[in-house]
Amino acid sequence: MSEERLYAEVVVNRPTSPGERLGERGGFTYAIPPSLRPQVRLGHLVRVPFGGVRQVGVVVGFPSEPPAGAELRPLEAILDPEPVLLPHQLALARFLARTQLAPLARCVALMLPPGLFPPPEVLLEALPASPEDLAALSPEDRRILDLVRARSPLSLRALRQRVGQPWPSAYRRLLRLIHLGLVARRAGDALPRLRPRRAETVRLAAAWEAVPEALATLGRESEQARLLLALLRSPDPLPEAEALCRAAGARMASLRALERRGWVRVLPARTWVEWLPPLEDAARLAEEMRPRAPAQARALALLAEAGGRASVEDLKASGASRKAFAALEDRGWVRLWEEPAQAMLLLDEEKALSALAELRDVARALEVLRFLRQEGRPVWIGGVYAQTSADRATLQALEAAGLVALEEQESPRDPLAGLSFPPEAPPTLTPDQEAVWREVEQGIAQCLAPEKPPEGGPPVFLLHGVTGSGKTEIYLRALERTLALGRQAVVLVPEIALTPQTIRRFAVRFPGRVTTLHSGLSPGERYDQWRRVRAGQVDVVVGARSALFAPLPRLGLIVLDEEHEPSYKESRPPCYHAREAALELARLTGSVVLLGSATPSLESYHRAQEGMFRLLSLPQRIFRPVSPEPAGKVQVVPGSLPPVHIVDMRQELRAGNRSIFSRRLQQALDETLAQGEQAILFLNRRGSATFVLCRDCGHVLQCPRCELPLTYHRAGEALRCHHCGFQMAPPALCPACGSARIRYFGTGTQRVEEAVKARWPQARVLRWDLDTARTKGAHERILHQFATRQADVLVGTQMVAKGLDLPWVTLVGVVAADTALNLPDFRAAERTFQLLTQVAGRAGRSLRGGQVVVQTYLPEHYAVQAASRHDFGAFYQEEMAFRRRMGYPPFGRLARLLFVHTRWAVCQQETERVARWLEERLAELGLPGSALLGPVPCFFARERGRFRWHLVLRTADPVRVLEGVPLGPGWRVDVDPVDLL
Repeated sequence: MSEERLYAEVVVNRPTSPGERLGERGGFTYAIPPSLRPQVRLGHLVRVPFGGVRQVGVVVGFPSEPPAGAELRPLEAILDPEPVLLPHQLALARFLARTQLAPLARCVALMLPPGLFPPPEVLLEALPASPEDLAALSPEDRRILDLVRARSPLSLRALRQRVGQPWPSAYRRLLRLIHLGLVARRAGDALPRLRPRRAETVRLAAAWEAVPEALATLGRESEQARLLLALLRSPDPLPEAEALCRAAGARMASLRALERRGWVRVLPARTWVEWLPPLEDAARLAEEMRPRAPAQARALALLAEAGGRASVEDLKASGASRKAFAALEDRGWVRLWEEPAQAMLLLDEEKALSALAELRDVARALEVLRFLRQEGRPVWIGGVYAQTSADRATLQALEAAGLVALEEQESPRDPLAGLSFPPEAPPTLTPDQEAVWREVEQGIAQCLAPEKPPEGGPPVFLLHGVTGSGKTEIYLRALERTLALGRQAVVLVPEIALTPQTIRRFAVRFPGRVTTLHSGLSPGERYDQWRRVRAGQVDVVVGARSALFAPLPRLGLIVLDEEHEPSYKESRPPCYHAREAALELARLTGSVVLLGSATPSLESYHRAQEGMFRLLSLPQRIFRPVSPEPAGKVQVVPGSLPPVHIVDMRQELRAGNRSIFSRRLQQALDETLAQGEQAILFLNRRGSATFVLCRDCGHVLQCPRCELPLTYHRAGEALRCHHCGFQMAPPALCPACGSARIRYFGTGTQRVEEAVKARWPQARVLRWDLDTARTKGAHERILHQFATRQADVLVGTQMVAKGLDLPWVTLVGVVAADTALNLPDFRAAERTFQLLTQVAGRAGRSLRGGQVVVQTYLPEHYAVQAASRHDFGAFYQEEMAFRRRMGYPPFGRLARLLFVHTRWAVCQQETERVARWLEERLAELGLPGSALLGPVPCFFARERGRFRWHLVLRTADPVRVLEGVPLGPGWRVDVDPVDLL
């Protein structure tokens, strides 16, 4: 870094200030201390003083001059040696801040794992309280106060973890304590809460040859162990017993004890005799001596038979005498000498080690050493405990002896750990797929080749393929080509629930190169996978919306599957749309964008019609692979979309059918179950009853915080609010008039599940909605159960409509197609068409075929009619005519300004104030065709105890109009909203 870089622009994660204007929020200038100037770079995570606390910041620039009249404070430290933002990520954050009128810090936070760039910590301190103050508190209030007093100052986050009761009510009690002056809150330091997980490991630290020597120093003292070690070390396989004992500092009795164990043999002392002349003379001389010295002759003959050398003890056993050998020695024919007692080890090295460990009572230590030798790598300490009988003391003793090393190693939290992905051959492409792939391949080659990039920026492909047409195979081939060119890829899916299925498809094709990032992971998992991506250890990131911000340095391809889904739009500021962010990211990195859907958004399809996107088509459904080809490829079979039967539920009522299932749907489900096939029943509404009403006075039980009807859930016998989570027990009497005539109306997934079980008791039924899939891994578990045919009927909300490939599903029943059709939102028809088409696409995805039954009270609506014919073109023409007349997107742009507050009057006053400012702004700019709608209460006028009012701005350039608008806390700006509810 050059010496000229004296100042750094740093963004910190802080809340909005009252009266702050849109577009004002950039960074703060800090002085760079001389010690940090050579190191600090763009994107570095730093610690800075901010107000009276320390906060985490990210370096986003290097101003050449400080702000006029400012007294700069210095950067305190660099918290990560590597930048946490890549240059293109910083550029993307600036783009989002500019187009979404959001603080740059919040846009930077999108790029980082939660907890790495935290907002200021809120600290709670207990204040002095009189006995009268304490006596006036309720037991619940006193419990909150006691928690704060026990650890004052206590962070708000820690209180929430300890409170042990629903947080909304606990938070209201905390606010009451603050109002009473019993608790104070202040800002605290905001420092990263994430660290790499480190695990203690054990590894073998000595050569195996050194183990016996070191092992003999552990445990209890043992002469026998010292003797065993001496035998193991002895170069002589038969060392003298007395010398061995002297060397080992042991007694002969200990050696005899080893012999009794069967581990050692002690060879007794012996006298040896050896014939000295040539051996062939021995037999002749024995014969000559026989008449005059028969004893010497016999001894000489036996010695000759023994080969000229033997022990006197062995020869005496055969009849020779020692006196005869002494006489032969006097003649100079033999030599006699004494051999002392010897020791012989009867065990091989491994058994000797076991014996040594037993004698010194260190068998567990040897067990650890052998386990580590077998593993050949550092092993997590918990694994050592699990696989051996060792404890901490055993490992510490081994470490002190220099045999093992106890170390800490990074242990990444991997959401894919334990999953296996067997390889799978790619299928043969159909002619339609071949044509599409040729265009995509050409676009990738032209865009990612090292030569000059294409003029006009990287290509954007819109792949419009009917459900089951093989879009995923195009994605896979695009990834394969991208990786072959040394680039990386992001694959986005609209729902976390779809991530496991998508991960499998991609991990099978690219083993070891794929990871996942989404909000369903734990903070630690997200942090560790983010670090893996940043370190270049993976090349493909699969996930929901937030995976787009993975720090891939060589990005070359961005895939958005089901690009029409509204879940790609972030609901909290900055309210970016993943599709628009992907287009900008592609421009910054020179990446290809591949959008795919059976029901493209009208905005995307319009862009394709206008030539801004390249439109590709897969009009033919194909079935799953059925037979392998000789080359290892997989044959695919063309198929057709399932027929859709529309049932007019008004006619069902007239015919006397009061069931939630039409006669046609009942018959179809009878046939499906009889044939051992599967069915999906779709209803985009949870619960057993959608509202509870008193038949005497008409009172509808509502959430006290949201003023929306409470939904009855038979499981748990509770009335619940699906917006804020409030719940209460169903009352026996009407709270308004006291009547007992309370009835439950409407249909939810829970009631559908109960009705299926009642009508088809033999059917195995699964329910997939937010209530059954709250826990981590629940989505994958439910999908796995159904995919492996552990259930016959799947009842679910919108999750069952998205991207599932289930070949045994031959029936899809849409219980109520009108759920979203009459909402006061200009996209209601589009949402209905997309949802019906997508859920219908789950049926008939194999040679078994399938059918769809759609129950509706509006069978003549063009969205329902077009969906029943799988006719996107007809729907597009009808809906675009409506949008053109009304000036709705894509023929105009909208911006929504939403304000929330606990008081209705404040909402009205604040939105009217901003409305006046905007009217003056529009008059000042003189923009033709612009209009301001509102202020009015939202359709969902109250949520979580706060009222909701909004303004809707319709203009060609919302950002230009909104720049500088004075907004404070409580406001949320959504440019190009996907709904106005």
